[in-house]
Amino acid sequence: MPADSLKPGGIYIHIPFCAARCRYCDFFSTTAFERADAFVDALLREMDLLSARVTGAFDTVYIGGGTPSVLSPGRIARIIGAVFENFRILPGAEVSVEANPDSASAAWLESARRAGVTRVSIGVQSFDNRMLAFLGRIHRAKQAKTAVATARSLEFDSVSLDIMYGMPGQTDDGLCKDLETAISLLPDHLSCYMLSYEKGTPLSRALASHEFAPLPDENCRHFFEKVSRFLVDNGFYHYEISNFAKGRGHVCRHNIKYWERAPYAGLGPSAHSYDGKSERRWNFSDLDSYITTVKEGELPVQSFEKLSVQQRMMEAVYLGFRTSAGVSAESFRSEFGVGFDSLFLPAIEQCNRDGLLERSDSGYTPTLRGMLFHETLALRFTALIP
Repeated sequence: MPADSLKPGGIYIHIPFCAARCRYCDFFSTTAFERADAFVDALLREMDLLSARVTGAFDTVYIGGGTPSVLSPGRIARIIGAVFENFRILPGAEVSVEANPDSASAAWLESARRAGVTRVSIGVQSFDNRMLAFLGRIHRAKQAKTAVATARSLEFDSVSLDIMYGMPGQTDDGLCKDLETAISLLPDHLSCYMLSYEKGTPLSRALASHEFAPLPDENCRHFFEKVSRFLVDNGFYHYEISNFAKGRGHVCRHNIKYWERAPYAGLGPSAHSYDGKSERRWNFSDLDSYITTVKEGELPVQSFEKLSVQQRMMEAVYLGFRTSAGVSAESFRSEFGVGFDSLFLPAIEQCNRDGLLERSDSGYTPTLRGMLFHETLALRFTALIP
């Protein structure tokens, strides 16, 4: 958790409620809406407990889930108000909230804007109703378009859309139609995720039961490149494997903290915190345990870990190469006391030959191919860490 770090921290708040669980999702969520008031009371109590231990400042707040938009406008306003009361939030802070098209009504979005939300991220996923049904989404394309148009009319600083691709049966034409529809709604930011089959999800079980055939890897690679080139050609900045901003002023400042290993504080069940140095901790992924622990006056921390120097090096490389900024050789030497080029020369040469890496003014950045084969790129470097 942020303490006296020179870098402003971020606050992440996990809202655990969903109207229905999507087939692909492995995040902690529940449909027990009768616990909503008890959850909000516990969340505000956790803020009170945590604020006594945190002295640093914050310049981003991110309310995710789950589905924050299933909470009433009054509850969301109460949560945001408590954040500003309990923590030192810097002027001009980015305040983001996730919303789903089926629950992001005009009244809800307007209330969020009044409460201080500056950035809204709408979980569209697709404008093809067949793909939405496959994913287990409960909204339809028309609702998504209406939600985005409403958010635009309310003049949030940034409106972001989540798009998913790589679903079985998806075609080039289908992907292009989704992307064309998305940019026609004039978003400031797009998060475009390749469908993955996470262990324990309904979708992974259906795959194991041979209920459908996944899209071939070759098609998925083609789609990744297609998404990037299409959005870059339409004025978007590809700043992280899955993220695109309409100009650098619309990058998600909160998410950048994760990739740059800046400090962040997580509140709510399953939320993670990082002190920006070497300690990471996480809350109970269980609503009852979370509420009970906070009621007893204790932070709901399930466990924590102290990262070794080697683990921090691995994260610096792994997370840095997710982004277009890449890894700064000077920052690496400053933090770890070892030359980046001397430690990783074999990996640098191999990745350069394979077209995965480029030299930059400050260090090394992944090419588009390097982002596509990020795991291979990162593994070649982390394998050299003593």
